[in-house]
Amino acid sequence: MRQLNVLEHHCVCMAATDDVEMVREPDGQIPLQEFSSLRDECPALREILVPEQIWRRFLEWHSVPDDVANYSSIVLLAFRRGYLPRVTGPIHRHLMSSDGILCTVSKQYLKDLREKWMFDTDPTERHRSSRTFRGRLIDLQFASWLESQSRTIIGLEARPKASDIVGPDIETLSESGQSNAFEVKFIGMEDRDFGTLLRSIGGYPAGGPISVYRPINYLIFRVYEAARQLKAASGSKNVVIVIEELIWHRFDIQVRRNWIDWAFPGFIDPDQDWNQFLSLNQERYPGLPADLAATIRGVDSIRVYVQNHAFEFRLKSEFSSGA
Repeated sequence: MRQLNVLEHHCVCMAATDDVEMVREPDGQIPLQEFSSLRDECPALREILVPEQIWRRFLEWHSVPDDVANYSSIVLLAFRRGYLPRVTGPIHRHLMSSDGILCTVSKQYLKDLREKWMFDTDPTERHRSSRTFRGRLIDLQFASWLESQSRTIIGLEARPKASDIVGPDIETLSESGQSNAFEVKFIGMEDRDFGTLLRSIGGYPAGGPISVYRPINYLIFRVYEAARQLKAASGSKNVVIVIEELIWHRFDIQVRRNWIDWAFPGFIDPDQDWNQFLSLNQERYPGLPADLAATIRGVDSIRVYVQNHAFEFRLKSEFSSGA
């Protein structure tokens, strides 16, 4: 079992576990005074998540309730719900020391972990930016979860080694000394579902046809992306898919009933819409769909998790690719 570093153990954020009865006030606002006081004392909040460069705008944005998508800061909601340590803890653990931000931390990671996605004026772009933020956060949360499973972290994409061109998201050693590489992919609500949600919130008729194949094909696509990134990794190669709890119903039946044959994976009943999606990604992945099966068979395991509102990981399915 891993040990807390000194900063993580003693920071005041680790005691922020009180869940308020109502997240929002009757006027729709979320009180900021207690959060502001905590931020002053927590380096993870003050230096990485909500640094001084965006703090004033963060306060201004939250002073007026969002009436478009009812959005709010992920970090602020975690504080109000009593789950803030599950957000700040991994940042203290993996990106900081008592002297501040580790010098090895990727500048891109620090940029992506600034919670400023809500500043986008276009709701759809705001939604996409929030997915990027959550994806970066999930990388660190999953690394901490692996440590809780008696694995030792020996490498993180967030802290690239000098020799790394593009390393896996997480590298670990098991208790027996086996090396493992993990590539983590987050799947959040897609744009078209978000558009339906916006119309519903706005009081307009919302709905439309739902494909049972598109979600599972997208899951396969994300596994393919991860498998490509793991090609150069050493040790056991593991793909981790983390799906937002809110959209799990899109994947539930297909995953539970084993629609995918991981020994011979392929896109299921691809329609014009899906083929258009693949054509948009042709420049990045010119081998698709011909190299899909061979690439995925190159990994040792594929695990699908759901992450709930409390930032807990629930394993839904685990597959062997037959490698």
